[in-house]
Amino acid sequence: MKRTTALRLIEVMQAELTRAKASIRVPRRPKPYFLSYLLREEEFWACSAKYGALLTSQHTRSRNCYADIRVGNYRDDQVGDGGLIDNSNKDESYGYVPMPVEGSMDGLRHALWRLTEARYREAVYDMLRKQSETMTFIDENAHLPAFEKRAAENHNSWRKLPDVDMEYYCNFVMKCSDTFKKYPSITNGSVSFEARHDVRLFASTEGTVGVQCLPYYELQISILFLSEKGHAFRLGKEWFVTRQEELPSSSSIHRALRELNSTGQKLAAAPELSSFSGPVLLDPKPAGLLMHEALGHRLEGSRLRSHGEGHTFRDLLGEEVLPGFLSVHDDPSIAEFEGQSLVGHYLFDDEGVSSKRANLIQDGTLKGFLTTRSPIARKQQSNGHARNSYHERPISRMGNTFVESTQGLTDEALREAFVEEIRRQGAPYGIRVLDATGGETTTGRYDFQAFLGDIRVASRIFPDGREEMIRGVDFVGTPLNAVREITAVGQRREVDNSLCGAESGFLPVSTVSPALMIARLELQNKAERPYTSYTYPIPWEK
Repeated sequence: MKRTTALRLIEVMQAELTRAKASIRVPRRPKPYFLSYLLREEEFWACSAKYGALLTSQHTRSRNCYADIRVGNYRDDQVGDGGLIDNSNKDESYGYVPMPVEGSMDGLRHALWRLTEARYREAVYDMLRKQSETMTFIDENAHLPAFEKRAAENHNSWRKLPDVDMEYYCNFVMKCSDTFKKYPSITNGSVSFEARHDVRLFASTEGTVGVQCLPYYELQISILFLSEKGHAFRLGKEWFVTRQEELPSSSSIHRALRELNSTGQKLAAAPELSSFSGPVLLDPKPAGLLMHEALGHRLEGSRLRSHGEGHTFRDLLGEEVLPGFLSVHDDPSIAEFEGQSLVGHYLFDDEGVSSKRANLIQDGTLKGFLTTRSPIARKQQSNGHARNSYHERPISRMGNTFVESTQGLTDEALREAFVEEIRRQGAPYGIRVLDATGGETTTGRYDFQAFLGDIRVASRIFPDGREEMIRGVDFVGTPLNAVREITAVGQRREVDNSLCGAESGFLPVSTVSPALMIARLELQNKAERPYTSYTYPIPWEK
């Protein structure tokens, strides 16, 4: 997209917003008091290869628009439950979210009109439903404003995004995947590349406008290592960044593949654990995953306005929720950490509010939450964490989450402290989690308040300091118990760039965390079954 095109699109959006607010009048029905459009243009490139052959290659360009139509007034409107339930793909408006990508601006005007018409009808229906519910249920948020009123802001951060040479990347993934043939135990695998350029245009009836251009690039190795006994290990390595120059070279890919093959061989010979409860040492990336799942989602302020959520930390402001040597904040305005890009970076959120630092936990004490323009306290202002991915209502989400400590130990000192903890507890061994691929958590009050992390590589450390690899376990736990059992922390921090899924869709997030030592954490057995061997050899096996 050219800059002149972006400015022209915003002009059309502003004109249609003004026309809609002035024109929508239905007898005995509420009028819209606030309207906004978030128009996204996404250009997407992807290719993947297996064993030296190109498997897929695609290039697409699309636009979509999230339209926020609020009826009533800033004090009371149709949005309930913090917006967590406003994400149905069965609503009429869902079919009008796609926008035209080329041609006459009249096509865009028509698309915006049709989307706005549908969203207004749904807003009126939601308002009537919300009012009818007060005949049965008390609205616990009635004392809070529905939406924060803000002065107009201008966020203009246009930049030309770099070209993506698909011919180069197709050849690159083919060349790298050809290396798989050196390792017969890798019975399946691929090397894939993805690039996404997002141009986000925002306009509202308050006068706020915004232009933001965000690039994302990902290179991924995925392999299936099959042992002689039929145990399958799905291993991988990912690079998810905002600058192409951070992507690995072919020699780095080859080195990573050798390491993955070596890890597969060690896992094949490793003992399987069925369960464990005791001391656990989480390397920086798995530690960041635990903090994201056990803590981060429960500090999303939108959940405090939902009657169906567990509200784990609602009444703990000013109370100690972590050891005093730990602090946590979230700051999407930061673009990199120690030279590595952060994919959770953005300049303004999906409600048009500048991103800013949210101080969550200071020296172990809970100080605040991630917030949107739907206040969770009187006179509270948004700290720019409202985000969505497509048609869902933006809710408070993590961006760049930083875990910090005033008592960080070197890697060697932390390992020594872990061995000492194993001895102190009289445990036969402790578990070290070296790599984890993802996790999930439940936050609803009608669900178990728990989280799970998918362990990819782990080892056990004995009281005498010996270490051996293990397989077959994931870490689980309840949030308060897990984070309060942290007894030591590392000095070195690592970046984990990934995608996070929640009610408002899948979004890029970054976690910067040191290693964490937890006095007691549970591990449970993975749900896996061994495979039978292949009926005949892979083509290049000797």
